[in-house]
Amino acid sequence: MSFSSDVKKELALVKPEKECCGLSELCGLYASMGSLSLLGRGKVNVQFTNESLSVCRRAYTLLQQSLSITPQINYITTARFGGTRKGVLILGPIQSPTFLKAMGMMDETFSLRSYTPRLPITRMCCMRAYLRGVMLGGGTMSNPEQGYHLELPVRDGEMQNTTAKCIQRMGLPIRLSERREHTYFYFKQSDQIVDFLTILGAHNSVMQIEDLRVKRQVMSTVNRAMNCDSANLQKQMNASQQQVEAIRQLMESERFTTLPPSLQQIAQARLSAPDASLQELGEMLDPPIGKSGVNHRMRRLMTYLEPKPESN
Repeated sequence: MSFSSDVKKELALVKPEKECCGLSELCGLYASMGSLSLLGRGKVNVQFTNESLSVCRRAYTLLQQSLSITPQINYITTARFGGTRKGVLILGPIQSPTFLKAMGMMDETFSLRSYTPRLPITRMCCMRAYLRGVMLGGGTMSNPEQGYHLELPVRDGEMQNTTAKCIQRMGLPIRLSERREHTYFYFKQSDQIVDFLTILGAHNSVMQIEDLRVKRQVMSTVNRAMNCDSANLQKQMNASQQQVEAIRQLMESERFTTLPPSLQQIAQARLSAPDASLQELGEMLDPPIGKSGVNHRMRRLMTYLEPKPESN
């Protein structure tokens, strides 16, 4: 089961805010998954087709509640793509005019005015319902574990204008993409997807995305800390190795015995504990000294290896 399917299952259970929202959601469903067939002699046939049975049940329920229409349900299994099963809701020539009039596609004389819905969607609640219908009918979303990408299909210019207006009123950016002669609205940022799904009412899906985002942030912080610790440790080991080599060179040149007692003491401590930090070295001395004191002695010790300028 894909994440996109889980989102649609959740959206299919969202209760419309008001009575007007049922028609608006039906408008979005028809715009993204509906079709109109002319049967001749003024008769028409409206169908809703979708691979998600949850979406088909949603459309069936809205048609009953909003328009008192009971569509016929058929299930079609295609041989392609592993035997995909689709649900088809058929209104028929008797019930189709009721739906078309409600969508502003047919006038009172049963004359077809438009092939696309012309339902006025002006209220914020209806815009949310319309977008929910578009998402249910044709929207897709990638698994957030693999990346953030949500698409809404655009089937014609009327749908594009209505969808763009609703997205803009929700305060979200309008981005269009064309692929294989098809147009899509899309969101690629996690914040925008979370806002969009929250508007539609998919709160459980939003919680899953937020939980994943928190886990990613924690892992990113941990990785940065580990990388920083690793870099510091490598730096410390390199400095320690240089110090050990310098001390051995001093011993080989017999200059070691001429060093001040404090520098001989820190040199012996470094040779006995080459992997110890400066603070640990300071604690090994008698009496113990702080990190800054150890660093000062090491810097003085390293100067004895620097060649002295020749006098003229």
